[in-house]
Amino acid sequence: MLGGLLALGGTGLLASCGGPSHGVVASCANLLSFDVKPPEQKPHEVISGTPNTPVAWTSFPEPYTSWHGDPPGNGGTVTTFQILYGAPPPPMSQNRWWQELNRRLGVTWQPTLVDSGDYATKLDTLASSGFPDLTYINFGQGGSDGTTSASFEKIVAEGAFHDLTDYVSGKGLNEFTNLPRLPRVTWADTTFAGRVYGVPYPIPPVNGFAGLYRKDWAEKLGVDQPKNAAQVLKMFGAFNSGHPEGKGNRTWAFGGLYGDLWNSMFRVPNNWRVNKDGSLTNAIETDEYRAAIDFSHQLWKAGAFYPDVLTQTFNQQLDLFTSGQVGYFAQGYAPLIGMMAPGPPPNLLASVPHAKPYPFLPPGHDGGKILIPSNAANFGFTSIPTTIKSEKRVVELLRVMDYMAAPFGSEEGMFIQDGIEGVMYNMVDGSPVSVSSGAENWCNGMNYLDMTGEINYFYPTNNSLALLAQQLQAEMIKRAVADPTQGLYSPTSISAAGTLSQLQTNTTNAILVGRQPLSALDGMISSWKSQGGNQMRKEFEQALKKCK
Repeated sequence: MLGGLLALGGTGLLASCGGPSHGVVASCANLLSFDVKPPEQKPHEVISGTPNTPVAWTSFPEPYTSWHGDPPGNGGTVTTFQILYGAPPPPMSQNRWWQELNRRLGVTWQPTLVDSGDYATKLDTLASSGFPDLTYINFGQGGSDGTTSASFEKIVAEGAFHDLTDYVSGKGLNEFTNLPRLPRVTWADTTFAGRVYGVPYPIPPVNGFAGLYRKDWAEKLGVDQPKNAAQVLKMFGAFNSGHPEGKGNRTWAFGGLYGDLWNSMFRVPNNWRVNKDGSLTNAIETDEYRAAIDFSHQLWKAGAFYPDVLTQTFNQQLDLFTSGQVGYFAQGYAPLIGMMAPGPPPNLLASVPHAKPYPFLPPGHDGGKILIPSNAANFGFTSIPTTIKSEKRVVELLRVMDYMAAPFGSEEGMFIQDGIEGVMYNMVDGSPVSVSSGAENWCNGMNYLDMTGEINYFYPTNNSLALLAQQLQAEMIKRAVADPTQGLYSPTSISAAGTLSQLQTNTTNAILVGRQPLSALDGMISSWKSQGGNQMRKEFEQALKKCK
């Protein structure tokens, strides 16, 4: 989630955080079956009538045990490569949670935790030095320097990781306890070229699209609830020119680029559009894309963007929002909604108590419906390298991840997600409430494999937020459309993606800030076609035919 990308055509800011529309999986995943077994509905659990919408909890469930029998591990060491958001945890000798994790799993957990901004570069280096036992892969996760992640697909395509399809599809899932409880759409969206190479980290089907905006600013300025593009422009421009925090305090609308918002308003295809004859048109070739780019430039001229928006990292964007300098912010959907309630830093209400953050779902540019671009109902997956030759070892590692996927509300799930009672959380009125900075001080990063917290909406300090989150998610799913090439393999997409992405980013960012005119898109599109775009189109068209 990087500030230096414009997020158009599925290649930029927050484009990696999404999901398919109505459970329609845009890949060869329809050739596989996933025998999932959701747990029985429990008291206080609200199930949406819209397929693939996470459940909402109006009260924390009565804890229960989901794992029976011996620990999943056999007593050895398990090495990992995992992504890190925030501060790293203390070393194992000083970390009660880590020690308890070892005991529960029956292994010695030996992680390599890499800051999200360095993830792309560090994963690439492992291709030559060797992959740990459990390696987190995310095709959409770039680096803080703008590094793209297309090489990750190449690593997988070249056979660096075990094909786990037979273990986790069909009846294979029945051999595990918690993995069958992950949603079918999450498993289906984990396929690559029609096979499964890892255990997914489940997230809502539409994730990272709807951000929070300062509704109090909009109301104060008389520009709330815009109905079309002109009113959206007026509202976000006023977040700067209207001085909502007083003339002595400079404010802006955006610390990031959030191109998916403008794409949705102008109904830009999600990366590719399938034409009636089966051919593909890329998003950048459409009139809708051109209109979205032009609108982003109009926002820039209106002063909506923070001046250094092209270089802002995710954490810097978060800081701008929580300090009250910008009036819009987006991140993973479940924790984002949690920011509507008071909590420990980083939290807007902790530093700006009078703020009134609320989800923003934009209108269509013409007052009609929007088209939400979505990707996978997972945020990456954890793979097992083919350097591990023992099938027994592969199964052991799958069982370790089976434990880590404990259901929300179970005793094991509380440990994975909330930690140790009295250290990381306290039970308050029957619900776990985090101790300030508890997660960062103990488990941060190490539990980020396949835990299920983000597909369960529950907010202990404000139970009504769970229903709001579920209702808004259902609305977004109804308006979402999948990338038809999601999960398909194109060698040119992998080899040329970095060049093409940079070409697109450079041009669109230059147009955004006025360094180039809108007509510069014509030259960019021509270069895109000749430098691999047309060949990529041909390969995806052929791959689509094989899926039918």
